[in-house]
Amino acid sequence: MTPFPTPTPQGTRSSRPSARFIALAVAVLSACGGGGASDAAPDSSGTPPAPTPAPSPSPSPSPSPSPSPSPSPAPTPAPAPAPSQNLQIDLVSAAGGTALPYTVGQALKQGQVPNGSVLSASAGTMQFVVKNRWPDGSAKFAILSGHTDLTANTWKTIGLSVASAPAATAAVSTADLKATGVTASVQFGSFGTAGWSAGDWDTPAQTVVSGPEMSAFTYRKAIGGDAHLVAWLEVRAYKGGRVEVMPWIENGYLKVSAPTAKSGTATFTLGGTQRFSQGLSLLNHQRAVLASGTTLTHWHGGADPQVTPRHNTAYLVGTRMVPNYRGNTSASSTLFSRLVTSYTPLAQSNFQSDMGATGYDPAIGLLPEWDVAYLTSGGDPRALRAVLINGYAAGRYGIHYRDETTNRPLRFSSHPNLVMSDGSGVVGIGSSSTGAYTPTPSGTAPPVYDSPHHPSMGYMAYLLSGWNYYLEEAQLLATANYLKNSDNIRKFSKGVIETATGSNATRGAAWALRSLVQAAAITPDEDALHAEFVGSVNENINHYHGRYVATANNPLGIVEPYQHYTSSDPWSAASWMDDFFTGAFGYLKELQVYDSAQLSKLDAFLAWKYKAVVGRLGGSGDSEYSYRYAAQYTMNVAPSNAANFVSGTGPWYSSWGAVARSMGLGTSGNTGEPLESGYPTSPVGYWGNMMPAISYAVDHGASGAAQAWSRITSASNWAEQLAGYNDQPVWSVQPRSR
Repeated sequence: MTPFPTPTPQGTRSSRPSARFIALAVAVLSACGGGGASDAAPDSSGTPPAPTPAPSPSPSPSPSPSPSPSPSPAPTPAPAPAPSQNLQIDLVSAAGGTALPYTVGQALKQGQVPNGSVLSASAGTMQFVVKNRWPDGSAKFAILSGHTDLTANTWKTIGLSVASAPAATAAVSTADLKATGVTASVQFGSFGTAGWSAGDWDTPAQTVVSGPEMSAFTYRKAIGGDAHLVAWLEVRAYKGGRVEVMPWIENGYLKVSAPTAKSGTATFTLGGTQRFSQGLSLLNHQRAVLASGTTLTHWHGGADPQVTPRHNTAYLVGTRMVPNYRGNTSASSTLFSRLVTSYTPLAQSNFQSDMGATGYDPAIGLLPEWDVAYLTSGGDPRALRAVLINGYAAGRYGIHYRDETTNRPLRFSSHPNLVMSDGSGVVGIGSSSTGAYTPTPSGTAPPVYDSPHHPSMGYMAYLLSGWNYYLEEAQLLATANYLKNSDNIRKFSKGVIETATGSNATRGAAWALRSLVQAAAITPDEDALHAEFVGSVNENINHYHGRYVATANNPLGIVEPYQHYTSSDPWSAASWMDDFFTGAFGYLKELQVYDSAQLSKLDAFLAWKYKAVVGRLGGSGDSEYSYRYAAQYTMNVAPSNAANFVSGTGPWYSSWGAVARSMGLGTSGNTGEPLESGYPTSPVGYWGNMMPAISYAVDHGASGAAQAWSRITSASNWAEQLAGYNDQPVWSVQPRSR
């Protein structure tokens, strides 16, 4: 049953807001678990709803693109190497050959590659282009490009070692690109054609990589005279003359009037040969890469080398750029049957059929299932393909608001009052105090985008591939979340993400914070957008420290919820939403995308915030909240529905033991006893939702966290939950120190 909705709350204008639901005690409440179990309400015994099975991928639309050169499907995975911390990449080519070109992204451990040093390859030639650095100046993320000999269908390991920077050599230039004689064009029905040849290559929109092995450029041209349609190319020009191109069409400006759907046959031609042709209906603020099937990019100057990389995923997890997943996904896992294998522009792929729908969905978590599968499978090529295809598929959502004055994702500082208009499929939109809105779209709206349920988009695909397209996807996602919030609630250009607003709710604040932090982490340090995103992270730290630490607030570590699950006292709210938020803030600390001056505030806030998960994992007795009942669907957050979180005056429960007694929970919490309620044997229940929060609490030395973790793992039924994480690994985060 659906809940009883209240009128549209202040600051939310969407026809489908993330509303503050107040359900009568006798009502059956349906909320949204986001990344947890199904969202139907607990029954009268207090049992939460059963987890929903992970869905199979929806079938993609089946237009008939024109034939184009297609590489072989992803190679059958060789057994992943035993986990190690070696810094290396593995490469395989379905075609084989000499001096084959490749490019990968590589996250790096803090301190391993000091400023002034590079990585050197054990085979072939390779360049090392640093895009981000850790606070100590060491490389954090780099794009590696090179050439090496590969035997067909045989994995080759290339060891990477730290070396002194070599003498500078000339980078592949736009003149070198032009010398290949490459031409390219994008046509979109009757709207017109954008073409590049000869001197057009001299003036890229952006140089994203520059090096002697490969340089990468982006190019853009309007399609005909249309005010909205733009053809984009991301071009990788390799030493020796091979060129790799990713083309796409975008229909997504920020403030250009009259955005609407555009339909036609999209055709991409490279070097005089048609590579793609397909009918597209590009709705407002969508974008579509012009490729299909297993062909994800197009090559000129030689056949597609069909090179597939495999990272050392144990090392990648060790960089802390991704959470520490414990799942061990075998090559025969049923998980792979759920992953998309073929790309169709604007198709759903592995995204939710309805992003606002209730229940567990494998897309939701700190990372979605396809990204996690790459890590837990040791870099299985099928998972890599799904990561890349889903990175493209994110283009189907109406979240691509490119600033037409810069042709880049927007800067918060340039638009302090601007708020998104309805009509792009985005729900739960706020309001502008000055009446500053983006132009209202017309025509069919894109698929529903609901920030309280949105997955990470583009982040992992960029970490693995280095394609700038994916970086922009992560940036456009973060800026769309900014635009949908009321300007006064987000504190104008500060971009504060508030838990107690209808545009977010606690879960939405968690996922929007995650997306903001990911965008900050991968936006190159020298890019002006990096400072914008980092500044917003700083402001969120300031906000939450000021609200809950600088001013005395509740002693339990609970941030203000948006929901009231009953209309009478006490105030009951979702424990799993609060766990999402705790986990997201813990992840924020790991990525270190804040000014050093903020660290003391961040640590103080986290010391307070971790009480919300540690306090529910206590021992036995009336004064304790027994760990066995920690994963309740809802918890009492305050004795009164009128408790004041803003001033901090409450009233509050004095301890987690008092909370447990108010809920009538059992008092037995001896080690070795079974976990109760919240589906403790399921990897996708409320216990799973808790794993990132308690894991970061342990790793960050929160008071009582180590003992809390020991209680969980001592439980007689813990092993059953543990086994499920291999095939459903989204919530399999574990402490690094355990």
